[in-house]
Amino acid sequence: MKRVWGLMAIISIILVLTGCGGKSGFTIFIIDNQGDPSVISEQLQANLQQKLGEEPKVEVVTSAMYDVQKILVEYAAGGHDIFILPEADMKQYGNNGSNVSLDDTFDQEKYERGVFEGGVFVEDGTGDDGSDIKKETHLYGIPLEDMKMFQEVQYAAKNLFATIPVSASNIEESKKVLKALTE
Repeated sequence: MKRVWGLMAIISIILVLTGCGGKSGFTIFIIDNQGDPSVISEQLQANLQQKLGEEPKVEVVTSAMYDVQKILVEYAAGGHDIFILPEADMKQYGNNGSNVSLDDTFDQEKYERGVFEGGVFVEDGTGDDGSDIKKETHLYGIPLEDMKMFQEVQYAAKNLFATIPVSASNIEESKKVLKALTE
């Protein structure tokens, strides 16, 4: 586990130093281990932008090929406001404290598949093992199959979940966009 966090830190530093870590607008990253999300990216982006209006300017970024290392790099870079990824990957990163609780915006009972015990950062080292991560059960992900906008573009895969990383540039705006995807 320490190797993963160390690798993430090194990648983050490299991206910052090379200037690749910056972004403009609002980005959604999609990766799927059972299909190619690039087939819906333009339509999804257009539908979402139409629903949200001019701001925030939304960009949908997809990976045509599933790769766990790609997910690691994308999380480490901290350049996306919403991640859409397979359930197992969402839970792995959520377990490590990489995802935001959605309890204040969405109903846990309606999206019960996205409720699990995940890591929450604490500042004083009072986590479950003396670290800065405490385990708490929250809603961390919304299943795509329950999201209206993905149903409309006929890509409501049962294995995919949308989640907000703790590195999102504006968590409240991310929740607003996630809500727009579900309604």
